[in-house]
Amino acid sequence: MNLNDISHLKLNLDIDLNKLKSELATLNTSYRFENYHSIFFGAQTKYRKAWSGISLYGTNGSIHNDFYEGSPELGTIEPTELESVVPYMFDVVNRIYGDSPKSRVRLMRISPKSSLLWHSHVQEHGQVESELTIQIPIDCPTGFKYCVVDKNEFKWWKRFHKPNWFKSLSEFEMEEGNAYYFNSYHYHNVFNPTNKYRTALMFYVDSNHPHIKELINNSL
Repeated sequence: MNLNDISHLKLNLDIDLNKLKSELATLNTSYRFENYHSIFFGAQTKYRKAWSGISLYGTNGSIHNDFYEGSPELGTIEPTELESVVPYMFDVVNRIYGDSPKSRVRLMRISPKSSLLWHSHVQEHGQVESELTIQIPIDCPTGFKYCVVDKNEFKWWKRFHKPNWFKSLSEFEMEEGNAYYFNSYHYHNVFNPTNKYRTALMFYVDSNHPHIKELINNSL
């Protein structure tokens, strides 16, 4: 199966949601989530209001520096100070990575009554096709939607289109406490019509690595 042909895939992994929620509660009371500062045209104000996060693995071990798009990413990806604060989150992430190389790992929030813009990591932002996006929702209110549309239907002037304006729309919800491959090859967006934050772990894995290949194959 070509993963580009599906919108998402639930990974075969046991995760303790209660432990994730307990550690998230600690972060929510003790740490600041940094607003995302985009250089993407039309996204600067919207993203600062809609998107925020904190890093588990960051450039040079920083918890906030990787939320400034376009800033020089000089240094190495290292665990942040949160390693001793949210050890179970690190355990889950490390189990998924195995011995494959790590990327930035961030806990990302979508604000109430918010969405992002339609975008593609591969078509627009330089992500290679073999790099897969992983999402692990921890707080995901009912009604929060993940959406993917085919790249061949998308045009730049459809950046603000509503989901149901696309014929190729795949719209779905993800369950808290499960890990998913999420299609970032095609154009995608998220929509939070609720009064609560959606919070999820988000990171990238190399699908060419044997450990990741085995995880994907075991989940198909």
